[in-house]
Amino acid sequence: MDTDDKSMHAGPVGHWQTEMVEAVLTSHTFTDDDSRHLLAWLVGETLGRPLPLSSQATTVIQCMEFIHACDRQPGGLQTFVGVLDVLEPGSPAVRAVRELMRQREAECGAIPPEKCASADSTFDSTALQGDAAEGEPPHPPHPDGQDRRDFFISYTAADRRWAVWIAWELEEAGYGALVQEWDFVPGSNWQMGMERGVSECDRTIAVLSPAYLRSVYGRQEWQAAQGADPTGFARRLVPVRVAPCAPRGLLAAVVFIDLVGLTGDRARERLLEGIGGARDGRAKPSARPRFPG
Repeated sequence: MDTDDKSMHAGPVGHWQTEMVEAVLTSHTFTDDDSRHLLAWLVGETLGRPLPLSSQATTVIQCMEFIHACDRQPGGLQTFVGVLDVLEPGSPAVRAVRELMRQREAECGAIPPEKCASADSTFDSTALQGDAAEGEPPHPPHPDGQDRRDFFISYTAADRRWAVWIAWELEEAGYGALVQEWDFVPGSNWQMGMERGVSECDRTIAVLSPAYLRSVYGRQEWQAAQGADPTGFARRLVPVRVAPCAPRGLLAAVVFIDLVGLTGDRARERLLEGIGGARDGRAKPSARPRFPG
């Protein structure tokens, strides 16, 4: 998603994720290396799945990745603030993080706002001794009542036509797509739309082009998807290259679907083949390969 057109969208002032990162970074637990890894281990043990911290990332990037990972797990944020409260009881950082968490839950409809204000999300330290709950509850509904989408299309204004084409082909194939051009209608909240896209859709499609690689907000969106799946095992981030460009850094390590130079029919085939591989985790063809000898 691109925000270069200031006539259509407000800037990301007061963005929830930014405020949460800033609050967590005031915590002496997260800024200390040993305490940070202890925090991640305790939260992961309670949730029943590891939440590793990228060893080569900065503290700020680790914080972003950790918050995204917690936000994607049912009860993850409540567990995080509870563990933080155990490690530094009643600290200003704990109070700030808990308040932001309550705001997040109210905005996403996880709990009614009138209950959110009085909810006391305390952490039961005895939970670390028990097994994690079996299974995961279904994803909460979107605030507007729509079903969960399969893909969030992240793009810049220069690639609007590509983004719309990709979204159309995905929906024709039976997937659900969230795209700025169609879903950010007059009266909708730009900040919540961005938050919904990067945190609630199953996967993020990054429409790769030279303009996208220069986009600050495009970078935030693909990094959010990658932060929620740093190993790439769940394939949360699916880049689709639509113009000659060379991704660098962390993005260069992610295999992309290449549509550059293809006809419309062949581009459609490759897009859907690539999306099917990202969904299934494998791209074995249905037809037997020809004998190579």
